[in-house]
Amino acid sequence: MPKKGKSSSERSVTSFEQDSEVLDEYETNSKYYDIWTEDFVEDIEFYKTIAERTGGPVLELMCGTGRIMIPLADAGLEITGVDKSAAMLDVLSAKIELIGGRVERNIDVIEGDVRTFKAERKFRLALIPFNSFLHLLSRKDQEDALANVRDHLETGGLLVMSVFNPRLDRPENLVRHRGTKITSKGEIISKFEAQTIDLATQTTLVHYFYDISRQDKEFRRVTTSMTLRFLFQHEAVDLLNRSGFAIEETFGDYAFSALKKNSELMCFVARKL
Repeated sequence: MPKKGKSSSERSVTSFEQDSEVLDEYETNSKYYDIWTEDFVEDIEFYKTIAERTGGPVLELMCGTGRIMIPLADAGLEITGVDKSAAMLDVLSAKIELIGGRVERNIDVIEGDVRTFKAERKFRLALIPFNSFLHLLSRKDQEDALANVRDHLETGGLLVMSVFNPRLDRPENLVRHRGTKITSKGEIISKFEAQTIDLATQTTLVHYFYDISRQDKEFRRVTTSMTLRFLFQHEAVDLLNRSGFAIEETFGDYAFSALKKNSELMCFVARKL
């Protein structure tokens, strides 16, 4: 926890890393992802609306623990999820088995890399939501992923990709408190986050710190980090065009509002040429 007398915004990344348990980013995310995203639902209706327009089957890339997949499957859409993290897919599988019914019937899961996976069917719609595309750190990785996604789309199929709209004016190396949650196991978990930006490589390194306490256990801190390669609008448009897609719509939020300079996100709807 932050030392007495200092706010979280005054803490440095280095001081938070001391005496911490460091885990692989996907292992950590598989344990805590749902806790921190259970209240984030505004994009689900957005994707559901587009999916219902196109009909199934739907392909979700980097599907994680199924935050978007499960509601779409529950709405009656056939959906296949792809993710390379076995830890995240283990959580997804447990959730699907627990829910059962048409959710279980409508979902297929592929453990694989978005750049190289192979599915046995074509799809009318592909989704790359919630900044997932930014985990691809080189232009070649991005192009390979889009080429593979395009190969899995039917003629005229749609791709929807959502990424944050870069803001380079945010302070670096300041740790911000992102909230505190109480789990079903009685754990009190406080989440802190900090970032550094490398303009030369166009990447941001995000550090996550989870402070975990429970009455019958010692306090512990778990840390992890991930690197994201951010995209500017003109760059994303050029990348999609070069990869065989024509952008039909661009939104700045999940309410289908037009993209503006100060929009928090960029959501591209592109059709396979």
